[in-house]
Amino acid sequence: MSKKNKSFIVQGSILAFAGILVRVIGLLYRVPLTKIVGDVGMGFYASAFEIYNLLLLLSSQSLPIAVSKIVSENIASKKYANTKRIFKGAIYYSLIVGVIFGGVAMIFADYISNKFYDLPQLSPLLMILAPTILVVCVLGAFRGFFQGMGDMVPTSISQVIEQIVNAIVSVVCAYELIVIVKGVKAIKNLNHSSESYISTVGTFGASGSTLGTLFGAMGALVVLFVFMHIYKKRNLLPIEAENEELQPYKTIGKTILFTITPVIMSTAIYNISNILDNPIFQNLNGGTSVQRSALYALYSSGYKVLTTMPIAIASALSAAMVPSVVRTYIKGTKEDINKKIDAALKFSMIIAMPCGMGLTALGAQFCDILFSFRNNTMATMMLMSTFTVVFFSLSTISNAILQGIDKLSIPIKNSAISLIAHLIFIVVMLKVFKLGIYSVVIGDFTFALMVCILNNYSIK
Repeated sequence: MSKKNKSFIVQGSILAFAGILVRVIGLLYRVPLTKIVGDVGMGFYASAFEIYNLLLLLSSQSLPIAVSKIVSENIASKKYANTKRIFKGAIYYSLIVGVIFGGVAMIFADYISNKFYDLPQLSPLLMILAPTILVVCVLGAFRGFFQGMGDMVPTSISQVIEQIVNAIVSVVCAYELIVIVKGVKAIKNLNHSSESYISTVGTFGASGSTLGTLFGAMGALVVLFVFMHIYKKRNLLPIEAENEELQPYKTIGKTILFTITPVIMSTAIYNISNILDNPIFQNLNGGTSVQRSALYALYSSGYKVLTTMPIAIASALSAAMVPSVVRTYIKGTKEDINKKIDAALKFSMIIAMPCGMGLTALGAQFCDILFSFRNNTMATMMLMSTFTVVFFSLSTISNAILQGIDKLSIPIKNSAISLIAHLIFIVVMLKVFKLGIYSVVIGDFTFALMVCILNNYSIK
């Protein structure tokens, strides 16, 4: 393996290790959190995060990749002064977008909760998550800048700190709010097995959990401010050339917008399937809102939590891969790009295949130990883990490859085709075959499989 490929694999490994550590912390704190909040509360929590994740998809989730792509292009072309101007432009963009989407979450919290999910319990959770969107948008601009510079350490450390703060605040606040609400006289007098009591306690517990997300994001932002100060103090930022022609901020704004928009669309379409699955399931599956939330919690708080851990390695590699492929695309040859693609695919599969098979064999036991999800439904879902892990890992890497070689429209088209097929498929499985929560699991990996096939055909 060449030095360049080793460097990109090392940086991807740093980010992957941080991603795995973040998910391990997530697993550990979900154990006490699930016991404190309960299955119903975790169902509310998961549903609120589906909406929150949708708003992040449309605002900031793809911001680090887009900013890193633009920054790495300018670094490769030795346009160092413009690199700094692009970072400032990205900060302004993130502030504007964060205010807009945070405002949408705040203003339309009641409407979204009642009309789309038929779960009024989600409204207070969305109001807590609204300011988090602004903070995460700014985080995306900082992380994209450091990744574009080829340094994954600031992003990695900030992610770990974010999750540690999130874990502590989530558990403490959930516990304290439930203690407070259980002490209220009107709640004390309710039958503790009634849906009204379970729903009220679950709502307050889930609200406390969402506070952890806000404080975690704020902690990560502080870490990145510290790294930027270190960069300036040690003169690690690019040195401006005297004869470099500065681009006006208007041109930089257009560059950011025209790069971010297709990446956002691609990432949003690619990830929106999971977000749309919940309201489809809530509206088409039988039972009460409490029963549906408890059932969906098995998928979102058990199956998804475990399967996304190995997929995090592919996500980390794709984040490290984009700036590396961009620089090779500008200065290198087709052979160099192919070597990086092969290295990324081999490395991700070395992790994805054994992890997926391990979850298929032992996933039910993990869910029992970690979350006390002890039923046949959970065990049957975990049998399908290998498909989800492998197909999502491959499709994530293939998206990054296409974005790195400036084929930004292809992932949009491929993800859109796969999404339409996915939505039809999951509705048929719910309404015709009555597969319940299994419809969501099967639809999950078949969507990734279709993206994977279309992307790999496009790359070839």
